[in-house]
Parts: sequence; structure tokens; C-alpha cells
Amino acid sequence: MGAIFLSASVPTREPYSLDCRPQEIQAAINALAQVVLGRRRLVWGGHPAITPLLWSAAQAVGVEYTIAVELFQSRLFTKVLPAENKYFANVRLIDAVGDDQEASLLQMRKAMFTSTEFEAAVFIGGMHGILDEHKLFTQYWPNATCIPIAQTGGATVQLAADLSYEPPDDLAPLDFVALLYGGLGIRPSERREARADQGRDDGTSSGVL
Repeated sequence: MGAIFLSASVPTREPYSLDCRPQEIQAAINALAQVVLGRRRLVWGGHPAITPLLWSAAQAVGVEYTIAVELFQSRLFTKVLPAENKYFANVRLIDAVGDDQEASLLQMRKAMFTSTEFEAAVFIGGMHGILDEHKLFTQYWPNATCIPIAQTGGATVQLAADLSYEPPDDLAPLDFVALLYGGLGIRPSERREARADQGRDDGTSSGVL
């Protein structure tokens, strides 16, 4: 089984911030954690607004699945990394390309998309980086399932329109849990691989490169 890629952020700039829906973004992150953690490896590029949400969602599931996720960050942003990074055992820091933000993000995304085999990607909220990551992701994984949750607002609304993506008619508009179970092909009865032993009290993260 392949990994699931998460592309998400809370929009802070127009035009993407105009229809930003923070409550729906949080609900979608919570649903993703409920459906995926411990059942598939979840990979994402750390975002200061999303990493804390995902950590809280992981705690709500009931087990610290620190080994079931892989978090990628560019060293360009070392000074502003979310404090919650320390809770995740698999944090990969990718060398920056000088002070070039676009080149550094591209290098990080290439490292991320070639790190493992992916079977699906989920897109939540976000700004133009959502569109950039979708374009690059599908170059590497053209047969992977892509689920843009347009109800979260931001650039994902545009992506859903570009892909002509519509959730199943029999789902309630905000039933993100059912949407992700069906879209990702994961059964609610599927056993989780719990790895609570990876939590650390000393604030260190052994997986940081």
C-alpha cells in the first residue's frame, strides 16, 4: 500500500483568503487523521498552521502516531518551524537553494515525492502552493487518486474545478470522514498499527536529518 500525501495550508493572502474556511480546514484535517493515521503513511510539507492542527488531530485519535507520518521541511525556514515538529519522529530537513524560496520549495517537494510510493493525495484549503504541488505530484504519480476538498476554500476550490471533481452525491456536504474513507479506499474496520512508544518527553526528535 502506498502513502497518502497531504497538501494543505490556511490561506492568508487574497484571493485565496477571501473564501477561507478555517473551521472546515480543521474538520478536514481531523477527518484525515481519523481515517489515515496508523493505516497508511501520511506525508506532508510542514506548514506553520497545519502541523499544529495535525498534531492535535493525532492526539484525538488516541495514539501518538509519530512513526506513521513523515514531515518534510526546507532548511530555508529553519528559524520559523512549528514547535510541534518536535513531536514527530520522522522530520526530514531538505537543504535550501541559497535564499531562493521557490527553488528551495521545489527541491523539497521533489525530495518528498520521490521518498516513497504514493497512492493518493488530499488537498485542503491553501494558496497557490496547492496548485504547484498538485502539478508536480501528478508528474511523479499520474495514476494516484487526488481528492481536493473544495469545502475548505482557498486554492482547493480552483483545483476541484480544474479537475471537475465532485464528491459522491450520497454524502452530506461536510462529511469529510465518509468522503475520505470512500475516496482513499480505506475501511473503517481496518486495523491501525499503533506506535505510541515513539513519543518523547525530552522534546527531541530522533528522525530529524
